[in-house]
Amino acid sequence: MTRLVRLLGALALLPGTVIADEPRADPREFVDVATVIPDAVIDVRYATKENFTGEVLYPVARCKLRRAVAARLARVAVALRAQDRRLLLWDCYRPSSIQAVLWKHLPDARYVANPKTGSRHSRGAAIDLGIVDQDGGEVVLPTAFDDASRRSHRDVALRGARGVEAKRLETAMHAAGFIGLATEWWHFDAPESGDFALSNEPL
Repeated sequence: MTRLVRLLGALALLPGTVIADEPRADPREFVDVATVIPDAVIDVRYATKENFTGEVLYPVARCKLRRAVAARLARVAVALRAQDRRLLLWDCYRPSSIQAVLWKHLPDARYVANPKTGSRHSRGAAIDLGIVDQDGGEVVLPTAFDDASRRSHRDVALRGARGVEAKRLETAMHAAGFIGLATEWWHFDAPESGDFALSNEPL
């Protein structure tokens, strides 16, 4: 039995796991990532006041992605699980009306997409995330989520001892095809993001 087969077998044994790219499923439909990756830690900051706006913007702490994107993320979870790590999800799909609110608070395209062009979050094809250990405990990460400063840029954040876990995350995300944002070490876009329309569907 190969290592890959063992890893996929372990994923299949997790309660509630859904194979996100199952045959005949619509890759454009939204899925709840908690049903696809049941051991992910869901810490959606915009459902709390613990974000740069200081406001509760989401009515529920739910991480939704397009099915095709969730399938990619499930592969990341498998790779990290083999390294005794789990995904920590801070933001996933973001309704376009919320994107407009974020832009009002921080109209800086380095960190917030202009709602006139739209965010890949609003296409259900971007994820803001970190990692935790296998017990859900904190590991050293370069900065806090939404640190809109030079410290959060990849060429700074991934350096030295504080960048080890972020580099681990980046390696796994790149292997699954995700593309990292240069100014936010925690932000990754799916390569097929342009295939999905902007959405204001409720969470």
